[in-house]
Amino acid sequence: MIINVDKTNLNKLLGVPNRQLTIPAYQRPYAWEAEQVDELWHDIVETLGSNHFMGSVVLCSPDQARPEVIDGQQRLTTIILLLALIRDEYQLRKPDLVGRIQQFLQNAYAEPDLRFKFRPGNANARVFTDFILCAPDDDSRRDWATVRQLASHELNRNLRMIENVERLKGYLVPWLAASDNPLQALEQIERKIMTGLEFVVIDVPDIANAFIIFETLNDRGLALSAGDLLKNHLLAAAAKSSESVEALAADWDMIIDSLEGGDITRFLRHYLLTQHAQVQKDDVFALFKKEVGSRGVKPLVKDLKLMARFYGQFIKPELVADKAVREVYQNLNTLRATMCYSALLAASSALDNDALRDFARLCEVLTFRYSTICSKDSKELERFYHQAAKVLATKGVAGLEEARKILEAASPSSEEFVLAFRQQSMGRQYIVNYIFRGIENHLSPEEKTLLSTQQVHIEHIMPQTLSLAWREALGEDADQHELFVNRWGNLTLLGGKLNITASNQPFAEKLALYRQSKIALAQALAAYEDWGLPQIEARQAQLAQIAEGIWRI
Repeated sequence: MIINVDKTNLNKLLGVPNRQLTIPAYQRPYAWEAEQVDELWHDIVETLGSNHFMGSVVLCSPDQARPEVIDGQQRLTTIILLLALIRDEYQLRKPDLVGRIQQFLQNAYAEPDLRFKFRPGNANARVFTDFILCAPDDDSRRDWATVRQLASHELNRNLRMIENVERLKGYLVPWLAASDNPLQALEQIERKIMTGLEFVVIDVPDIANAFIIFETLNDRGLALSAGDLLKNHLLAAAAKSSESVEALAADWDMIIDSLEGGDITRFLRHYLLTQHAQVQKDDVFALFKKEVGSRGVKPLVKDLKLMARFYGQFIKPELVADKAVREVYQNLNTLRATMCYSALLAASSALDNDALRDFARLCEVLTFRYSTICSKDSKELERFYHQAAKVLATKGVAGLEEARKILEAASPSSEEFVLAFRQQSMGRQYIVNYIFRGIENHLSPEEKTLLSTQQVHIEHIMPQTLSLAWREALGEDADQHELFVNRWGNLTLLGGKLNITASNQPFAEKLALYRQSKIALAQALAAYEDWGLPQIEARQAQLAQIAEGIWRI
């Protein structure tokens, strides 16, 4: 393998006429997070006046006019984002200096497809070109103020870039404002970026060698996800078998879009759990390499495209056409119930809407009983979901009854559920909302007041701050206020205005408000003459029995 190694800076890297550094199809979209952007900014401003080593940039150059960036795209993209912000500041302060930077972003006399000196992957190319690379006075330059009005799929894929531009601007503008000479400060940071950041460029001749280096860099600790590696592996396999790399890259982009912002590695792991008993995050890439070898690229990608659409519906239930299925998915979302996704993936491809709704509801009930209330071992629960998933993936609808029995057998008993429920306190707000809204809908299924979460709130019957009247009413039990105030037996739902009015009023005055409420949980409190620790215990036991009936296998 012939490898060229050279020490360089951005001035030399972007200064080659009619050359375009290109992000190849098998690279992931721009993904740097705030922590990495912050580190880059501080590295630059804290080493002004001296050089700073930025690491290696690996290029693959079968076409000398379009060398592909194998490693370094995240750093280069972020540096160019900052450079463009500096150019835009020149536009405001001294426009005749804009061209000094723009010459390193744009090839003045090149063909249209080589117009710019840096081209991100397809996911980021249009936003990067239209909002970043175009000169401020270019008619095709789009107003940054409109960038968050992009279509949702394009916004999702470019959100990190958008956030990081705003983050860098949030550093640059105050830094200039704090300078005695902002224009001089701009020129200083421009000079630092162009000549003071040093890189080692490693240039390899072809995609096969690029693939080797890509995996080698990962073995040395480069932060590549299983999704990044799998995409790379699929595209390298396609290239070796003379399949269309571009078409496969488009299919991969479709998979990413279908996930609706869901994590690609988590999706791949849940997909594998429909077939493999145990899959750790670090196992995902190795297992998929075996899948590629045994099934081939095209069949595997076709299946991933289908499953990604189902998975995206777990992330965004509003995409589900069937109302009943959509409501269950929304409940699973509320519970953060991701462990059942492997079973739901298998069910989604095997069952019709009615059967899918019932199976998804079983997953909701089991997750609620097993994890939310009884706090049992999550690894065991995932094992049950895997077993059900494997049955459905293997047998299809014919395995539905067997899959259901596997999940039903995992459910905690009624006695275990009720005992655990009776011990619960406030905890996570979304859990309390889920439970009390579920109970309310059971008690009053026709009531419409709960449609707006902004109008209905959690009310502490015994208030969080005890007034003198409450202390006198509780007597010696007032010392145990902190132990009981957040117990579920002391909570109810109440409309926003009534909730504000109730506040820490004495119980007798609260009763009048509870009677006015249209919410059944609040109305039922009218049966109590007074309120204290015994009543909290008794009501929580009552709620436990109701919940056992609602969330029953």
